[in-house]
Amino acid sequence: MNNTVIRCVYDGKRAVAVGTTTKNQIEGLLDLVDLHLHGADVLDDTAVAPDEVVLLLVQDDPDTEAEGALRTLAAQLKAPFSVVLKRLTSRGEVLPISGGGLDDLGDHEKYRYTEWRQYLLNLGEQPPALVARLLAAVPREEFRAYPMLTRTNWWSLRLEGLEVAQVGPRQGRLDVGRDYEGRSGPERTTWLSIVPEGMLQVTDEDASVTRAAAAINAFADAWNEALTDQPAKQKEHTLEARVLRGLVPVHASTGRLELLQPSGDLRVNWGSQFPTRWGRTASNAGRYLDALMRDGSTPWALELKTEGSAGVAGYYRHAVGQAVLYRHFIRQAVHLAPWFDRFGLDHTACRAAVVVPEYRAETAAWGERLQRVCEVFDVELITVPERYARAGVLTA
Repeated sequence: MNNTVIRCVYDGKRAVAVGTTTKNQIEGLLDLVDLHLHGADVLDDTAVAPDEVVLLLVQDDPDTEAEGALRTLAAQLKAPFSVVLKRLTSRGEVLPISGGGLDDLGDHEKYRYTEWRQYLLNLGEQPPALVARLLAAVPREEFRAYPMLTRTNWWSLRLEGLEVAQVGPRQGRLDVGRDYEGRSGPERTTWLSIVPEGMLQVTDEDASVTRAAAAINAFADAWNEALTDQPAKQKEHTLEARVLRGLVPVHASTGRLELLQPSGDLRVNWGSQFPTRWGRTASNAGRYLDALMRDGSTPWALELKTEGSAGVAGYYRHAVGQAVLYRHFIRQAVHLAPWFDRFGLDHTACRAAVVVPEYRAETAAWGERLQRVCEVFDVELITVPERYARAGVLTA
C-alpha cells in the first residue's frame, strides 16, 4: 500500500482508492466530491451513477482516525449525491464502513482527550509574570503571547506568528526555526546571526529577562530588514497572527466575527491552536484549529490558508475537510464545555469557515469552484484583503 490515489469506476460509480496517511485519505474524499460536482455523470467518456460515489479506504485496520474522519465528512455532505465508504484490505477484501458519522466524540476517554479540560481551565485570565515581563520589555504590537493549550501554564511567544520562545511561570527558552538536512532556513539563519548558540534560556532573574528581550528585539529588526529585501510572500502564520489580534476584517454571513476576548493591554492571542480529535488515535497530540472566533455566543472554527508553492486549487479545497472536522468535534466536546462557558460560548452551535486572501485574476475561477465545495459541506468561504497575508511590516 502506498500513497497513490487511484481514480476509477467501481460498480458503475465514480470512485477513488486512497491509502497511507490520514491526510491523503481525507484529501481523497474532498477531491472526489469536487470532481463529481464538476464532472457530472461522466468519467473519461464512461457514464457513472450521478447520485452516488465511492471512496475505497486502502487500510487493514478498522476504526482508525482516517475512518472516523471520513465517516464524519460523508455524513456532513449535503449534495445531490452521497459518498459510500468501503475498506479495501491487503487481502483484496472490500468491506463496508458505517454510513453514519461519528456521534460519540464526546467520549473523552475513548478519544483520549480527558486531560485537555484541565489544561484549558488552568490557563487563567492572563499569562504568568515572566511572560508579562517579556511582553513589556518587547513593546511591539506584533509580539504576542499564545496560550499552549496542552501544556500547563506555558505560553508561546511569537513575532507576527513566528515563534521565538516558549515560556512558563519561572523559566523558558528562546529559539527560532530548525535545521533541515543540515541547512538553516532564512528565519533560523537570521536568528543565529543574533544568538549564535541557537537556544537561549530565560529565567525570572532581571538580567536574564533583559538579555532575552534584547535578543528578541534585535531579531525582530533583523528579520524585518531581511523581509524587505525579498518579494513579499503570503504566510499562513502571518495571516493567523493578524486575524487573532483583530487587525483583519473577517466577515461571515452573520456579520463581522470578533475575537474570543478583547486582549486589552495584555497582547494575548486567544483562540489559537485549539486542540481537537477527528477519530480514534494512539497519539496524544491533537489536531489543531487555526483560529477560533465568535459571533455573540456562537463560536466559529476558522481554517486559514494562503497561496504558496502548492497554488490554490487542491490546497484550499482540502481546508474544507479540516473545517468540517474541527466544527464537528467542538459541537460534540461536552467534556470541554466549561472552557467555552468561560467565554460565554455555546459549543454545540459552532460554525465553520475557510478563510483565504482575495484571489488574483488568474486564480479567480478556482474561487468559484471552492465556493461550491464549501456549500455542500455548509462551510462558509471568507476572503480577506490580500495584504494581511503578506510577511513583513504591515503597511496601510
